[in-house]
Amino acid sequence: MIQRELIISLFASKMEKITFATNTGPNTLEYTKLLLKSLKENLDDDGHEILVFIDKDNDGTLDYLKSVKGDFKDLKIITHNVNPIVGPEINSNLIVENAKYDIVSYLQSDMIVSKHYDTEILKHLEQDMILSSTRIEPPLHGVSDMTFTKDFGLSPEEFEWDNFLSYADTVKSDKVVDYFFAPFTVYKQAWNKLGGYDTNFRRSRCDSDIVQRALHLGIKIKQTFAANVYHFTCVSSRGKNWFNTEDANAQKRVQMQQFADQVEIRRFFRKWGGFSHMDKLPFKYDIDFVIKGDHPQLNNLAYDLEPYGSRMWVASQDMKDTILDRCKLEHKYANELYGFSDEDWEASKQYYNHTDYNRIFCVGEPEDYCIKITIDPNKDAREFLQHVGSLRSMLEGSEPGEYELGGANISIRELTEVPPSMQVNNPIINSNLITTN
Repeated sequence: MIQRELIISLFASKMEKITFATNTGPNTLEYTKLLLKSLKENLDDDGHEILVFIDKDNDGTLDYLKSVKGDFKDLKIITHNVNPIVGPEINSNLIVENAKYDIVSYLQSDMIVSKHYDTEILKHLEQDMILSSTRIEPPLHGVSDMTFTKDFGLSPEEFEWDNFLSYADTVKSDKVVDYFFAPFTVYKQAWNKLGGYDTNFRRSRCDSDIVQRALHLGIKIKQTFAANVYHFTCVSSRGKNWFNTEDANAQKRVQMQQFADQVEIRRFFRKWGGFSHMDKLPFKYDIDFVIKGDHPQLNNLAYDLEPYGSRMWVASQDMKDTILDRCKLEHKYANELYGFSDEDWEASKQYYNHTDYNRIFCVGEPEDYCIKITIDPNKDAREFLQHVGSLRSMLEGSEPGEYELGGANISIRELTEVPPSMQVNNPIINSNLITTN
């Protein structure tokens, strides 16, 4: 043990500096205190930058951080003047932008790092790589090969500090797998190559989206089992006590998150044509859907089918306007979870990427197309609709021509892929809205 500690000490003296960063929201102060304690006590080099982005402060987080700033060699606090919050995708991008060092290690505020966390990360990190650490979590999500399931407390008040540290040492290994989730560490160069998180995703699926871009751009996605953290799980996304079925307010948030997830999976399908978190997806084909008929029940059909193609053609301007009104409501779940009023959203939506639904929904029929799929309400298209999620595989290898598949008429001129942008361009937030303390 003495020899290992000596090796670690020598390694730390020549260690690359890292910016360890987190973002905090409402009711996260006690979690943040534990994270900071673990960074102070369990890193081998005390000269790393600690960066905390306060997205919303209702429990004295800023005052607390100012009071302990002298306990750290390099603690940076970032606040903002965007009401009511910036949002995790944007503030994660800003964290990388404002980090002092080329290596940024992102941690959620409800995480606690184990001993030698910095040393273990640097053993495995490479330039064109996003490296995840391994989470130790209480049994709230079931068992996974990518995590360790062990309960050391469901809240900061009951957290078993010493038991966690002892256990974390016993499960460390040199095992490395292909996987991604927070916490992760990355060189700025690789993050900037990707453009960071796509701010079109507001409540979920931003991780899966950045994985797809990384896989297509040749950036490695790895997870090390040598560096691990305790994760209270989902505090930042679902709120405190989300797992308590007796807590009506917590369960309301859980339900709202489920609705928000449905919106985000639509966005993911629209961009990638299918869903995978780690398998590299092929690009979707350029498809124009045409909905025949003009009566209200077809609005739902057009809305549901839209993410699987490039454009959706409907019979009238009234149909299009009705569907566009529905699309505007997609932000309501995220807005309610984040506390945006309608006025807040109007003022702040400029900082997010948006889907151009007016371009996607069209009136009439296309003259120029690669693949046209026509749904006639007078035909029974239920078989086609049941398999629309595997549309690419159904069409793959097809020759140009006219086909009928489960009640849908398919006209193929050519199978043309539509690659999404690999490098995301997010709106820029004015620097005068960001304050560094």
